[in-house]
Amino acid sequence: MDPETRDRLYALVEAERTDGNIEAEIALSWNFAEPSWLREAPLDERLTYLDCPHTPFRRVLASCRDLPEEAWHRLDNDPDLTVRRTAARRPDTPADVLEALVRTHGDVFHIRPLLVDHPNFPRHTLRTFVDETEPNVRYVALQDPELPAPDLWQLAAAAESFLRAGVARHPNVTDALLERLLSDADARVADDAAANSVLRVDRMYRILDAAGL
Repeated sequence: MDPETRDRLYALVEAERTDGNIEAEIALSWNFAEPSWLREAPLDERLTYLDCPHTPFRRVLASCRDLPEEAWHRLDNDPDLTVRRTAARRPDTPADVLEALVRTHGDVFHIRPLLVDHPNFPRHTLRTFVDETEPNVRYVALQDPELPAPDLWQLAAAAESFLRAGVARHPNVTDALLERLLSDADARVADDAAANSVLRVDRMYRILDAAGL
């Protein structure tokens, strides 16, 4: 396919996505629509796609591992979140890039923990995520197993039940906080608190007795 035809087709699909077409959204977001052949092209040719207006080409480029530093700088700051996420999977992703990406707001709840597990992620910054405004970003702080009790109390006071449940499962949670979470209005939070391995044995038996078990 010549570049002019390719650009015309992508422009049509992107126009459909702008109009709310779900099929167009899927076609442009999922990797089955990506030009995988680009990975096998010579480096000089691949680099010409840094300015490509079509996200799938930049996303494939970001999946390569032999790009020069300037190309990585461009991809790390790409306007599309999926391109930045793909670029972050390289082994030598800078710590500040990973931290900024994890703090990025958006529907990437399931992606953030994977980025935190990257060997270059600055784990000493995890507890600072407690003060973020976006709940999904605040949840990342729970990846720190030594998160201090005041921070756990702060997260446990959140309106979002998934945050309270995360605290209930945390290995550093205190007895007093667990006791509070055991009576949480959301049964899933209370169940997670009851299943925490730090729960005192005598309290666990009382819970079992109350349940008739």
